[in-house]
Amino acid sequence: MKRYLFAGVCVMVSLSSAALAGFSFEQVNVEYWAGQGSNRAMIVVDFDDSTSFAFGYLWDGAKTSYDALLAIDAYSDDFTMSSYWVDSVGGWFIADLSYLGASKRGGSWSFFTSDDGVNWSPSWVGASDRVLSDGAWDGWASGDWVWVGPSDWDWAFTGSARTPIPEPASLGMLGLVSLFVFRKQQ
Repeated sequence: MKRYLFAGVCVMVSLSSAALAGFSFEQVNVEYWAGQGSNRAMIVVDFDDSTSFAFGYLWDGAKTSYDALLAIDAYSDDFTMSSYWVDSVGGWFIADLSYLGASKRGGSWSFFTSDDGVNWSPSWVGASDRVLSDGAWDGWASGDWVWVGPSDWDWAFTGSARTPIPEPASLGMLGLVSLFVFRKQQ
């Protein structure tokens, strides 16, 4: 019995440390993969505090995050994106995203990037200027911009990007159940 308890603790520790080290694409609940090619990127769309979806994008050559959104939009009628060109910034503005009836909370979308799918930072370039690299994580979060003063540039965004992954406790329980099944078979 001590051996199984030790194995269960090892499973829990490995799941915890994996979350701290970041996610691999294989750990994410991916809705679907769009495009073709040998490079991979993960595009996460966070609609609200409980509704977040991840989409994989495959490509070769030089592509942007906007190209990824176009491919994801073209792949399925369930995903829609509306955008328009803004001359003053020389890029595409994402007006709205929706998937399976989920829509944005608040008045706008904000663009985030991550190295590991855990720690997200606001992007300082738009989606049409962000050239993707193999293994890239890009995210969109809906929310509102609120003024936090005192200067004209003191604004904060109310949304944040979150990667949809299986809940760690559920994975741990699955591991423990499999240990007990293995024990019963012996």
